[in-house]
Parts: sequence; structure tokens; C-alpha cells
Amino acid sequence: MNPNRRKFLKDTVFLTAGLLCSGHVCARSKNLPKACSLRGGLRTNGIELFRTSGNSDLDRSISLELTHVAESFKVLPGFGFYDDSDSPNAFALDEDVIANTKGTVIFGKQLLSDELASPWGGLAVAGFIAHEFGHIFQYQSKFYDLLTQSQTTDRLLELHADYLAGYYLGLKRLRSGEMDIKAFLDSLYLSG
Repeated sequence: MNPNRRKFLKDTVFLTAGLLCSGHVCARSKNLPKACSLRGGLRTNGIELFRTSGNSDLDRSISLELTHVAESFKVLPGFGFYDDSDSPNAFALDEDVIANTKGTVIFGKQLLSDELASPWGGLAVAGFIAHEFGHIFQYQSKFYDLLTQSQTTDRLLELHADYLAGYYLGLKRLRSGEMDIKAFLDSLYLSG
């Protein structure tokens, strides 16, 4: 096997394993919409969505990343920011909050700021976005039902979304060349 391919596969396995430590909570109650929250404390009522992060250059970069993730997963969710200053978070909803989209990913401005300030920066943001888009993919495919059937926890949903995020970052690495995936894994591990 080609040494570069071996290194890529090893890094992808490490990425997938590291994403397991990212601590998400999903709602699966019959009374709640299907939803996944990065750090628990899922509260969707009364959230004010913002179309911008407040930084136009950053918005352009995020828009490009969203396009790549959406194309990779063949989904078209809405995306917005919210004020998560009390508890940095991101989540995916199986609700069409934004017109002409299917599902919604909501990313906290504080989480964005924290991750961009970390040594892993944009790579961490791309990983979190890909994870939440992974949940949108689950909601829109047979995987949500398959992964929740006879389950009492959201573990399989999370493992699958982690896998999808790792897959996306692997594609990203192939497109852009060298990328320090191990550093991103360290970021996820440290975030609990």
C-alpha cells in the first residue's frame, strides 16, 4: 500500500475515533423534533437566528465550506447563527426553519469564535459543521430509523455522524493536500 494512502487511512481512523469524544446529545422523543446538540442543553424555542456571523470575510469562507459539505452529503439544510454566549453549542434540526431548505443547522457564534481562536481554527469549524450536516443526512435517509431502532441512547446516531464528519474531512484533505487531522482530534478530545 502506498505510504501516503496508509497515512491518510490512519489519520482518518484517528479522526473518526477522536470525534467519538465530542459529546453530543440528540432528542428522540415523539414530542420533540429530531434534533442533535453538540453540548447538550438542547433548547430550540425562541432562538433568534442570524444570517451572518458578523464578519463578511468569515461568512464567505463558511459559505464555501457549507457548499462543499452539502454537495458531499447531498443535502440542503438551512444554516444560521445564534447567540450561544451562555453555552457554546451547535445543533441540527429535522425542521425547515429557513425557506426552500430541508432541515436546519444552527451554529453558535461563541462556539465559532472559540474554535477559530483555537490552534485548530477553521478545521475544527469544518468538522463541527460536517458532523451536524451528518445528522441532517440521517434525518433525510433511512439511517435515522436504522440507527435508533431498539436503541435507548443516541450513541449509534453520534458514531455515524462522527464517521460522516471524518469522511468529509478526509475528502477535504484529498482536495487541499496536507492537513493536520491529528491536531483537530486533539481539539475534539480537549473539548470533552
